[in-house]
Amino acid sequence: MSTEQEPTTTALVTKSARPFTGFLLGLILGIALAVIIQQAGIWPLDQLLLFGAAGLFALIGMLIGGAGRDKAGPFASILPLVLAVALLAFGALGFASFNQNGEINGGCTVDATSSVDATVVTDSSRQDPFEIDPNGSLSWVAASPGPITDHLWNIYVDVGGFSIPIAGNEEPEPNSAGTQENIGDVADVSSYVQEVSDIAGFELRGVLEVGGDIEGGGGACDGFGFVVLTADPLSTLVSRIAAVIAALALISLLLLVFNRTREAEVVIADEAGASHPYAEAGDAGSAGAVAGRTLGTARGTGAHERRDPPVDDNETAEPDPDAGGDDDM
Repeated sequence: MSTEQEPTTTALVTKSARPFTGFLLGLILGIALAVIIQQAGIWPLDQLLLFGAAGLFALIGMLIGGAGRDKAGPFASILPLVLAVALLAFGALGFASFNQNGEINGGCTVDATSSVDATVVTDSSRQDPFEIDPNGSLSWVAASPGPITDHLWNIYVDVGGFSIPIAGNEEPEPNSAGTQENIGDVADVSSYVQEVSDIAGFELRGVLEVGGDIEGGGGACDGFGFVVLTADPLSTLVSRIAAVIAALALISLLLLVFNRTREAEVVIADEAGASHPYAEAGDAGSAGAVAGRTLGTARGTGAHERRDPPVDDNETAEPDPDAGGDDDM
């Protein structure tokens, strides 16, 4: 007994949407680009840059993951959109401090001089930070309006709107002499920068928002300013890692753009318009479209599948008179 093979043809099948994949790739690309921009000394890794870039590229990636593809379910389509918009909205709140200058509260003052620049902390800004050569010198004078005794102090770096401590004390300092000034002079800040980088957990380079506070008997002060530790583009380990991650994420997004369809072998529909399943599983969402295309091909070429007439189970088939039977006795 032999069976006739169903006629097939090769057609382009639209792939399923990948909004979550695009969202994650865009998110990674945005964060990596934000780190590169910060390390290059262009802009601090603040709320606007970090979350704004992450949300923007996550949204672009989500759109790329769905463009030219079969639609995904409501959950898979809506959730990444909500997350991307939320990131963008949170990052957009950083526009309020776009032109922000450094500030000090409580009557204290801080003057600083490096081998390449000099500033009063309140004159520094995101667009014009105080420049420090990591291999150069640095000196400063911090003064309070009155002696602050038994005080605790803390210095931090702001990353995406969140403070990361880099220095401070755990036990109150008495200041028994009643001094009102803190004076420092470092001939080579490279070792100090490395020490602080180890505490922070990442290499301090590029534009940074640095803040601090002091509180004790006699008063309290707090404030922040903007500094830039000069570095050549992609000269730091952090920037090189970010560049590699950005390149991989970008290549993956490009693959999503150019890999929207695939060739698949499908069964040709018969003349009556009946269509058959794919020879390959996993593309049920595209079955209707491909069946319509192959139906036109079948009608144009006359190709169709062979169908045997139906047989009623309750009916007994009559013997063929032409068929050979038993010999007559």
